[in-house]
Amino acid sequence: MLKIFKYLKKNEWMLVLCSLAFIVVQVWLDLKLPDYMAEITTKLQTEGTPMSELLIPGSYMLLCAVGSMVASIIVGYFAAKVAAGLAMRLRAMVFDKTLSFSMEEMNSFSTASLITRTTNDVTQIQTIVALGLQVIIKAPILAVWAIVKIADKNWQWTASTGAAVAVLILMLSVIVIFALPSFQRIQRLTDNLNRVTREHLTGLRVVRAYNADQYQEQKFEQANVELTNTNLFANRLMAMIGPGMTFIMSGLSVAIYWIGAYLINGTAVPDRIALFSNMVVFSSYAMQVVMAFMMVSMIFFLLPRASISAKRIMEVLNTKSSIMNGHETAGKEGVMGQVEFRNVSFKYPDADEPVLRNISFTAKRGETVAFIGATGSGKTSVINLIPRFYDVTEGEVLVDGVNVRNYKQQALHNKIGYVPQRAVLFSGTVAS
Repeated sequence: MLKIFKYLKKNEWMLVLCSLAFIVVQVWLDLKLPDYMAEITTKLQTEGTPMSELLIPGSYMLLCAVGSMVASIIVGYFAAKVAAGLAMRLRAMVFDKTLSFSMEEMNSFSTASLITRTTNDVTQIQTIVALGLQVIIKAPILAVWAIVKIADKNWQWTASTGAAVAVLILMLSVIVIFALPSFQRIQRLTDNLNRVTREHLTGLRVVRAYNADQYQEQKFEQANVELTNTNLFANRLMAMIGPGMTFIMSGLSVAIYWIGAYLINGTAVPDRIALFSNMVVFSSYAMQVVMAFMMVSMIFFLLPRASISAKRIMEVLNTKSSIMNGHETAGKEGVMGQVEFRNVSFKYPDADEPVLRNISFTAKRGETVAFIGATGSGKTSVINLIPRFYDVTEGEVLVDGVNVRNYKQQALHNKIGYVPQRAVLFSGTVAS
């Protein structure tokens, strides 16, 4: 996941630093609210306090709330800008990398998987970056700052807060341990569902010609049910976080006020107002601590899938094409329109046996050469070696007297007219 961040630009790192500054301001304003609340509580408990004395801390509370809201909006804007920019760059990089792949790399990933990696996986990264700048950075700052604020308070309250945080961490750890494998499986099943859908739509005429509609429906249903069941299992686990957080926060509030009532009951009357104010302040800070961990729990909804998506994207970007560009742009002088195979043998990746063995022939300019053979005899494989969709295993393929490995791919393709077995219509007009 961290390797993805190396694709952030310098100005985006500046936006991240600005977001960090505004997050610090936001946390400081949020943690000032309990102080003013304690001041108001003390004044309310003191007889004879005029209303004018309550307006000043109340006004400061309002300013803190508005300031926190403004800082949050600015952080959200910066986070969205950074996340959208990174997502756009990743999509372009994956697309450009795919264009450089030979058929070997395309078959190793599959078209359906590459589509998922370019769309769904990049979206997962965009979401985690946008939320991460707002939550992952804010949560530890808020938690540490709030803990420092309550460190010198009553030890019983501190112990109850620590117990609540420990239960929360245990709950999140158990859920993530069981959910992470499911999220890994979801991405693979999404690839499979895309593959089945694409096969059906591409081969629709064949499906109808052979009355295979029911077979295709069953095939899609199986892929759909597997993905649905895995999603349900993972989401049901994650759904436990919300009720668990509510239970922990409510239980902590009850514990703080129960301990506070016990302490106030055993304290002298003059000291009860100060202790009550401390209880109100501590309750607010304790909620901030738990809230920080709750914000982290939001990331657990997205981080497992995002980390898997990042790994899948990096697999594409780190894959080296087996077809390396040559340096030649022109053929041998005096030779034009000639294709020659010299003792060519070819074996598909991971295949046990070669599909072509010791093929030699020369097709000169103006000649018509046809390859005749049964299905699977290697006719298409011979043609695919000329534009370097694959590289030969042994021997040489020469175009205009130059080995195709030595050509720049653009120069080689400019010399060849190619009509594929299956027609592909691109979107747009004839002019475009």
